[in-house]
Amino acid sequence: MIGVRSTLDKACKLPGKATLLCLSPISRHVVQAYIKIAKEFNTPICFATSLNQVDRGGGYTGWTPIDFKNYVMDMAREYSISTPIILQLDHGGPWLKDEHIAKKYSYEEALNDFLKSLELFIKAGFDVIHIDTTIDLDSRDGYADVEVASKRTADLIMYSEEIASRYGVKLEYEIGSDRWGYKPLEIVENFVSKAISMLRDRGFDINRLVFGVADVGTKVCPGNRVDPVIVREFSSLMRRHGLYLKIHSGDYLENPGELPKNSVGGVNIGPMLAHIMYSTFKEILYEKLDKDRALELLEELNNFIASSDKLAKYVGKGLGEAEEYKLGLASRYIWSTTKAKEFIDRISKIIGIDIEKLFIEKLAQTVKRYVIELNIYKLYETNKKHATLKQY
Repeated sequence: MIGVRSTLDKACKLPGKATLLCLSPISRHVVQAYIKIAKEFNTPICFATSLNQVDRGGGYTGWTPIDFKNYVMDMAREYSISTPIILQLDHGGPWLKDEHIAKKYSYEEALNDFLKSLELFIKAGFDVIHIDTTIDLDSRDGYADVEVASKRTADLIMYSEEIASRYGVKLEYEIGSDRWGYKPLEIVENFVSKAISMLRDRGFDINRLVFGVADVGTKVCPGNRVDPVIVREFSSLMRRHGLYLKIHSGDYLENPGELPKNSVGGVNIGPMLAHIMYSTFKEILYEKLDKDRALELLEELNNFIASSDKLAKYVGKGLGEAEEYKLGLASRYIWSTTKAKEFIDRISKIIGIDIEKLFIEKLAQTVKRYVIELNIYKLYETNKKHATLKQY
C-alpha cells in the first residue's frame, strides 16, 4: 500500500506546499520521460490511466492493466526509483469509455463492461480508483443529478471493496468529476457530502477517500490558466470534507504554481503530451529536410491521425482546417501502433536522428517544468541545489 493520503499530507506541510503530478500514460515515451525526471528530482510518480488508454483489450496504448504495471515497474527498476509509484484508474465508471458511447450501451451494459475492467485494475495492484458516475445518458442532459451520482459512487466503491478484499489489497479513492462541467460550490458540496454520508453509513473508512474532483475552469488548450480564487474555494470545500482537490485538464497550464499555493492535492496532465510529440516530429522534419519533403511526410502523419477516426473528437471528420494543437491532441491514439513505430523508425533513418529518443527528451522538459512549479521535487529532497533551481 503506497499511502497516497500520507504522501499528500506530507506535501501539504511543506513550505509553499506541493501538488502531486499525475500523468496520463499516452505512450511509453511519457512513462520513460516521467521516470527519468522522477529519478533526477527524487519525486513520487503518479500515472492516471483512462479506460481508453489501458484496459482488458489493451486500449490505444496496447497495455492491459497488468501489462502497464509491469512496464512501469520494469522502468522503475532500471532507473533505481526509490520514491512512491502510484498507479491510478482515471474516470472509472459506466459510459466513461468511448466504446460505451459508440456501441450505444444501456446503463446496465456500460456498468457490466466497466465492472469487468475494474476487477482487472484491482487485481493488477493499482493503488487509487477514480469512481466517476457523473455521466448518465438516460437523463435529459446526459449528466447524473446529485442523488444518482452520489448513490452510484457509493455503490461502486463498496463493490470495489469486495473485489479488493478478494485479492487482499487496500485501495484509496478519488470521487467526483470535471465531466459534469463547471458546477457551483453548493452542488459539488452536496454531492461530496451525500457520497461520504452514504459510504459512512455502510461502514466504509472515509480516510481512504483521498481526492475530490471539481471543474475549476481548466481546458485542454493553449493559454490554459487557473483562477486562484476559484481554486482556493474548491480546495477549501474539499478540505472541509477531508479530501484533497484534484484538478483535471492541467495541460498547457500557464500558472501551475497557483496549485500548491492553494493546497491542491493533484493535477492530471495528458493530451498535451501527444501534442509535444507531434510538434517535435514536425520541427525535426522541417529542420532536417527541404520544405516539400517535410510537408509530404507531415501530411502522411496527418492522414494517419485522421484515419484513426479520433480526430472527430476535436475537429469533426477529416483534417479540414484543424489547428495544429488539435492534430497533436488526436495523435495520442496512434503513437503506440505498429504503423506509427514503423513510420518513426523509417523517418529516423532518413534524417539520421533517433526520433523516439528526441520525444522522450522533449517530454522530459515539460515534466520537469511541472515538477518544479508544483514544488513536488521538495517532497523527498536530498539535493539542496534543487531548492534554488530557477531555469528549466
